[in-house]
Amino acid sequence: MNMKRRLTVRFIIQMIIAAFTALIIASVCLIWVFQQLNEISINKDFASVGLEQLVESSKLTPDGIRFDAKLLEQVKLNNGWLQSLDENGAVDHSYLVPNDVPKRYAPGELVDYWTKKKPFPYDLYLWIQEKNGKTYTLVYGFHGEIEHILEQTTEQASLSPEGQLIIPEATAHQLKLLGGFIQLLNQEGTELASYNKPDHIGTYYSVSELALRSMYYDRYGYQMNSSYDASTGRTWVVMLPIAMGGANEQGSVLPAEGRILLIGGSSMIVAVVAILLLLSLWNAHRFGGPMLHMLTWLDGLSRAEYREPLDRRGLARSKKRSGKWRPRYRVFIDVIHSIDNLSRTLLRQQELRKQNNSLRDEWISGITHDLKTPLSSIKGYAHMLAEPGYEWSTEEVRKFSTIMLEKSAHMDGLINDLALTYRINAGVKPAEGELLELNSWLSTVLDQAGNHPSFFKKHIQFKPAPIDIVVKLYGPWLERVVLNIAANALIHNSPDTKLHVSVWSDEAKQQIIIKFVDNGQGMDENTAARLFERYFRGTDTNVMSEGSGLGMAIAKDLVEAMHGIIEVETSVGKGTTIRLIWSNLELENTIKERSF
Repeated sequence: MNMKRRLTVRFIIQMIIAAFTALIIASVCLIWVFQQLNEISINKDFASVGLEQLVESSKLTPDGIRFDAKLLEQVKLNNGWLQSLDENGAVDHSYLVPNDVPKRYAPGELVDYWTKKKPFPYDLYLWIQEKNGKTYTLVYGFHGEIEHILEQTTEQASLSPEGQLIIPEATAHQLKLLGGFIQLLNQEGTELASYNKPDHIGTYYSVSELALRSMYYDRYGYQMNSSYDASTGRTWVVMLPIAMGGANEQGSVLPAEGRILLIGGSSMIVAVVAILLLLSLWNAHRFGGPMLHMLTWLDGLSRAEYREPLDRRGLARSKKRSGKWRPRYRVFIDVIHSIDNLSRTLLRQQELRKQNNSLRDEWISGITHDLKTPLSSIKGYAHMLAEPGYEWSTEEVRKFSTIMLEKSAHMDGLINDLALTYRINAGVKPAEGELLELNSWLSTVLDQAGNHPSFFKKHIQFKPAPIDIVVKLYGPWLERVVLNIAANALIHNSPDTKLHVSVWSDEAKQQIIIKFVDNGQGMDENTAARLFERYFRGTDTNVMSEGSGLGMAIAKDLVEAMHGIIEVETSVGKGTTIRLIWSNLELENTIKERSF
């Protein structure tokens, strides 16, 4: 698995975990919001909301029906009571039922109490629902204090000439006990008088405000009821504080539901942001550390520091003391390997540059010596010829001239080698190729090489291909390659070394191959690796120019310039094999079977 896939998988897993965690947090917040809203609904309107939940949460036991304890506690907080009736009107379960409440109801009796056709000391709510094959009739009753107080006030209260409200003593006592108050308003909604009213309550009500306080009393913290007297145009207003949250909601901009939604939404957002922040910090630690380490490593490479940065203990930061990868770095294994390979390559190149510089200096010293030696000979013979005190014979002059020409040719060869290698490096392309029949062409070139005084013709054996092979290559360059390889094989080995040269065509691979095999001493691994490096060998004036230290480098450059490749196989004591390979040359209609 490459780094791209590893990173993709890791980030997908992280996103899935983060999304799943955010979903859990959102679910918890929503559940909490729904629970709080449900409690507010039960507190505000237990008759409508709580009774249904009582039925849904009820359980049938051998001892009878059982209700949820929390809902029963809410019944107690609302100063209410609860009865469960069977289909005949008999009470089979009750909770906090006062003594003045019947234990059995006739069908019409319960309906009259419920619709207030008959007087009943409590306000009643009924809830009828079927569950598990049984019909539940729940009777929920509570003291309707505000209706009772309003009724007593409208019947018995009056306004004194001094503008003071006169109300029954029992009503006044009940108002103080409950923390409520009474207001008397004129036709315009302005307060005429009040009793037990707090200071923060206003003295004027518009039609809309009075209606809103009646419908949405929970927003104002007081339950309100009013009665309009048509004969006087006055309005009696009774307000009682809401049992739960009334004091806290005074002056609050948001209702209880809004605050719950705000708290739930804010908590969810804060939790999600916290998760994202923790995920970011974790990613910064998990991925930022290795990336910073790799950037530091690359920066060190720019300063020629070719090794991985170490920690305070002198260990590589990406690995443990045991040599295993640290978990944070495993995802970047490919990149770390690449940087490590780059470091090794740069270090090796640095060492090679130092070696090449040393070899170049040695080679320049050798070339200088090689040039000075024939030049000294030429200069010496020239001085001898120019000396007026001597008279040289024609044979001596010819002998001196021949030596001077040989030395000049050697110097010319060295200079040409230098010029050629730098021309190739500059990207000079060969001239237009010519059609060469390799069998006859190689035979001629190798015969010329065999005439060199440093080795005998019998040392070179050529095996032609069974068919004529005609290719289009640049002859002078190919000749230089063949001569350089032959010279390298025969000059740098023992005198009895033999060189076998062969050529053939591989039609399956569409390749032309020229192979040079010698039975010399071979080369070690280091020498073989540097065979084609410039300046690797020096020379003296007793060898041909092909052994100047540039010969094999020039051969390789010329082969590659003609779109071929050169391969070497060698080992110490087993000789050397060199192959010249050209692929996809224009061979159509140029290969024909030879006749023997």
